[in-house]
Amino acid sequence: MKYWNTGDAVVDTIFQKLEGFGTWRPDSDAESTNQLLSGVIHIQEILPGLVARHFRFPNLFVGSAHFSGSQDYRSELILKITSAINSGLETAAADPELNRDSNPDFSDRPRSKGEDILDALADFQNNRDQAALSRLKMAVSPTHLQSRVKTIEMLMNRKRPYGNQSPEVAMLSELGRLEFEARGYHGRKA
Repeated sequence: MKYWNTGDAVVDTIFQKLEGFGTWRPDSDAESTNQLLSGVIHIQEILPGLVARHFRFPNLFVGSAHFSGSQDYRSELILKITSAINSGLETAAADPELNRDSNPDFSDRPRSKGEDILDALADFQNNRDQAALSRLKMAVSPTHLQSRVKTIEMLMNRKRPYGNQSPEVAMLSELGRLEFEARGYHGRKA
């Protein structure tokens, strides 16, 4: 994997996710193909113009054809998508305008779900009140991070040790995990 350094954490994460999608196996089943389509569609929605110009994706809106079609159809679809991704990554890596030193303009990029979660998390870490917790709950909805926030809420009200840790230490641990996992949502539009 290439080290992307555009100066924008969201764009760097998008490139990393695209690199992963570019290695998708053509012999994938229908459900796996659906995950590829869904992931690339989410990323395509959040690409800033400077990055999007490097990618020529095939039609990703295929309905349920990847479920009802043959394995040959799925393989061909996956090869078209991964080829477009890898070609786009190659041209993007060679584009000097995307380098941090060039101060690329990503102002047309929509906010990511990860940014919303991280902002709500920072607010909660500063305030630790019910209003900040409510904003954090809204930010993580609907993601798999909701269970982390439920644990954080439980720890806010807990007086006894949580396992072998004080509630405060356990909460700090959960907040750190939430911050790390929230970055995985940079590839999704808020």
